[in-house]
Amino acid sequence: MDEHQTGTRCRKCGRSPADQWLNDEGPLCDLCLDEQIAAATGMPRLPAAPGPVEVVGLDGRRHVLRYRLWRAPTGISVRLVEECEGADDGFEFAVLGDHDADVDELAVRVRAEAEAEIARCYVEPAPQGAGWRLTGEEIAGRLIADLEGGPVRVVVDGRTLSWDELGEALASYEGWRFRLAIDASLTDVRSDAAKAQWGAQDAPG
Repeated sequence: MDEHQTGTRCRKCGRSPADQWLNDEGPLCDLCLDEQIAAATGMPRLPAAPGPVEVVGLDGRRHVLRYRLWRAPTGISVRLVEECEGADDGFEFAVLGDHDADVDELAVRVRAEAEAEIARCYVEPAPQGAGWRLTGEEIAGRLIADLEGGPVRVVVDGRTLSWDELGEALASYEGWRFRLAIDASLTDVRSDAAKAQWGAQDAPG
């Protein structure tokens, strides 16, 4: 396991979650990270994150997501992260704005993305009572690291699926063709000038 991923509480203030590192110092919470970035760069501190939001999915599940804000070298990142208990890794959404962006506007933008995505379901319980099947002819999710060294894991509809479960969900389409598209982990809403300066490929993943 990466030592940068083992901390659960901030080494400076004790807050949790604390999974940020600045050079070799950490783990830090978002607030302490922002304090150190502001001190080093002279940029203004970011405002406090808005309170958590609750979104009810198409399947009736309640999802509580918390905002996380930090200043990346390329701009301000505003994320909505679902903190789950148990085996599932939940939803995560993010936007990247300019360094002088209105954080409230970024928060509204990422919430709209979260509500739109959670309002649909790509999989549903299989009729035989075990496993999953596709609700249509499309599936989307995100890839996350396996901290035990295995292959990346797949999160669909906020649920963590094994590769076997994903394969079973696709089984009814045996013989069909498919296309896999890899997308960025955040929506880049920076100005054209900022994108030209840093490049879209420099957006934090």
